[in-house]
Amino acid sequence: MVSAVDSTRLVSAQYALKNLRSSDDDSSQDSQSSSVASILSGYGLDSSSASLLSNQALSGLLDTLSSQSDTSDQTDATEDGADVTSASFMSMLKEQLQDAAAAEGESGKAHDMLAALEAGTLTITDPTQGVSIAAWDVDDPDEADTESKAGKAIDVSGWSDFLDAHLERGGDGAFVKENGSYVDQTNDSNAFFGLIGSNYYYLSWPQAAST
Repeated sequence: MVSAVDSTRLVSAQYALKNLRSSDDDSSQDSQSSSVASILSGYGLDSSSASLLSNQALSGLLDTLSSQSDTSDQTDATEDGADVTSASFMSMLKEQLQDAAAAEGESGKAHDMLAALEAGTLTITDPTQGVSIAAWDVDDPDEADTESKAGKAIDVSGWSDFLDAHLERGGDGAFVKENGSYVDQTNDSNAFFGLIGSNYYYLSWPQAAST
């Protein structure tokens, strides 16, 4: 059952999506980015990267949130997305992480994810399609001829159920973060829930060893 609060959030997401798709000037896009940040916070998600997302990415995010109002449409937001098991997806992922790392400066979450990608310890999960896969670096000479890899089949579920099963919520309803990243409660890894291209994915990687 969808609560009154969730219904309000979903309506807000749908209106923001409509306005976003009809906005072309920079001031309108800045305004919509602020609206999206507010909606993200309402869902307990990190809103700090909202201003870095492209118009297309924000549209994909709002599509995902809006689709949660009808469980029969939970996979609609990703069914036309890139194949997460393909080299083209991994190339897009690396390029996006490199851009985000450059925007961060010397260090940050994007740097950590990029390092994990290059080390082969970054995992990408999409529960709406029921697949999880270890990411690989397309620039690694050993992967030069790799066009795709087999993913691991997981239970298909909506994002809300998946995130609640993997992330801890604080007293304010927001997902808890440690050292700037969410922590996956199932395996103690760092985690991030965000847009790759125009679709949502769950990224996880090992925490740094204690010194």
